[in-house]
Amino acid sequence: MKIAVAGKGGSGKTTIAGTLARTLSQRDLRVLAIDGDTNPNLAISAGIPRDTFPQILPLPSTLLQRVTDAEGKSKPMLTMTLDQIERQFGVAVNANLMLLEMGRVDHAGAG
Repeated sequence: MKIAVAGKGGSGKTTIAGTLARTLSQRDLRVLAIDGDTNPNLAISAGIPRDTFPQILPLPSTLLQRVTDAEGKSKPMLTMTLDQIERQFGVAVNANLMLLEMGRVDHAGAG
C-alpha cells in the first residue's frame, strides 16, 4: 500500500503523515516514510530525537538517472535498489518504521 499526504501549506500534512506512519508501525506494519519537503520536519512527527537530525542524509540527485529502453523511450530508473537506499540513507525510528529525506535547503537559493 502506498499513501501520499498532500494539501496546501500549513494544513497539517507533516503531522498527519508522521502520526499515520507511527500508528501503522506500532501495528506491526512495515512503514517507509519519505519526507519530500525542502524544509523537512517529518522526522519530528515520526519521533526522531533532534540530536539525531545531523545523521539524516538526504537522498542524492544521482539516485535517479534517465535510461532509454529497447523501444527508444526515455524513462527514469533508480541507480540503487530500495534495500540499498534504506541501508545507506534510512533512519530507523523503530523496528517497523524507516525515514528517508528527499532533500533539504542547505543555503540561500537552493530551494
